[in-house]
Amino acid sequence: MKMTSVQQCREIIRDNGGALRAADGEFFADVEARFNALKNKAAHPADFRRLSNDVRGWISNLTNKPKWDATKDQPAYDGALAWNNLIDREIENRVVAENAVGSARGIGNGWRNVETGAPVALAAPDEKLSNGARSDVTVGSYLAGMLLGSKSGAIKAALSEGTDSAGGYSVPTVVLREFFDKLRAKSVFVQAGARTLILDSQKTKIVRTASDPVPAWRAENAAIGESQPSFEPVDFNARSLAVLVKASWEVLADSLNIEQALETALIGALSAELDRASLFGAGSATEPLGLFGTTNVGSVSLGTNGAQLTNWDPFVDGLYEIELDNAGPATAAIYHPRTARTLRKLKDTTNQPLLPPQEVSDLKRLVTTSVPINQTQGTETAASTILLGDFTQGILGIRESLNIQRLDQLYAGNGQVGFIAHLRADVGFAHPESFAKIIGVKP
Repeated sequence: MKMTSVQQCREIIRDNGGALRAADGEFFADVEARFNALKNKAAHPADFRRLSNDVRGWISNLTNKPKWDATKDQPAYDGALAWNNLIDREIENRVVAENAVGSARGIGNGWRNVETGAPVALAAPDEKLSNGARSDVTVGSYLAGMLLGSKSGAIKAALSEGTDSAGGYSVPTVVLREFFDKLRAKSVFVQAGARTLILDSQKTKIVRTASDPVPAWRAENAAIGESQPSFEPVDFNARSLAVLVKASWEVLADSLNIEQALETALIGALSAELDRASLFGAGSATEPLGLFGTTNVGSVSLGTNGAQLTNWDPFVDGLYEIELDNAGPATAAIYHPRTARTLRKLKDTTNQPLLPPQEVSDLKRLVTTSVPINQTQGTETAASTILLGDFTQGILGIRESLNIQRLDQLYAGNGQVGFIAHLRADVGFAHPESFAKIIGVKP
C-alpha cells in the first residue's frame, strides 16, 4: 500500500488506531512519541530511519505470524504500514531540505562518504566552519588560562570541559571552529581556492561521480552500446601535526596582549606547515602527499638544469597542460617570494614592466615560503617550483580536534613554560589533471 500524501497516512492511522492499540499499544505509543520528538528537534534523517526500521521490524513479525486473523491483523497491518509511510515521507522531506541548504552553501557537489553514503560538505574558502557562532573563549585565551589561570568563568568552564586523562586539554568544538577559520584564512592553499572537509574518522574516503554514462545514437534494431559512469575517490588518513611553543614567565606575566600573541604564534606555525605539506608533502606514513608529488599533475620543465624566468611563457605552457586534459580553468598560481621578485623585474624591450597575458593576469598569484628554493634539477641545487591550477579541486581534511599539553617542568630551569598542540589533518586532490607544475625555476 503506497501512500500518496501525509494526510492520507494520518487518516489511515486514525481509522486503525483501535487495532494498533489492541495489537501492541505500548509499541505504537512509543512510535508516536519518538516521531513527534524528532520532528520538534529538527532531527537528522538518520534518526527517522532508525524509527522506520523499528516499525518495519514490527510489520515483519506481524506478517510472519503462523495464523493470520483478517479481522484483527489486517487493520493493524494497514495502520502500521501508514506509520511507516509517514516516517518515510518525513525522511524524504528532510533529505530534500538538506540538499537545498547544501546547494545554497555551495556544498551540493556530489561528494559522498563511502562508508555512510551521506553527502559530504566541502567548505569554500569564504565559508565559515563556525557558521557565525561566536564563543566567549578564543584559543589564545584558552592557552593563557592554561598557563596563568583565569578569573573568567567562561574560560574556567572551557578548561574544565576540555581536560583529558593524559593531563592535557581538548579545545571545545565551538572554540575550535573559530580557530580553524582563522587558520584557513592564513593558509595560502585555502586562499588559492582549496576547500575544507571536517573528517569524521581517522580514515575517511569520499567519492563522487566524475562522469555520467554517455548516450549514443543507434540504428533501428541495433545493439545499445554500454557506457559506465566513472567515479573519483579521495582517501584521507588523518596524520598528526604537532607544534611546540615556549615563552618566558616574564613575558607571560607582563604582556598585555599575551592571548593574541599565543594564538598568532600557533596559527602562524600550523598554517605554514599545513601549506608546505599540502603543496610539497612527501606522502610518507607521517605526512600527507602534497600537490607536487601527486600523479597526473601536468609538468613544464625549464630544462635539464633549470633556467631563469625571462618571460611569462612557462605560465602559458602550464595552462596548456591543464587544458589538454579538458580541465580548469585555473584559479591561482603559488610560488616562492624569490620567484615573485624575478617576475616583478621582467621587462620588455623598452625597459618597461613585462605584462602577463590576460589568462595569466587573471590568476590569483600567491606567494609563500612554503615553496622550497633548494630543489635539485640536474646540476642546479637551488631550483624552485611554480604550482598553478584549479585549486577548488584541492581538499584540506581536518579532524575536529585540537589537543594541547602544558609543559611545566621541561623548561623550568630556563624560566620558561611551553605547550605542545596537536591537530590531525590530510590533503587530497579531486582531479589532479586540473593542476600543473613549472619545475627548475632558477634564481
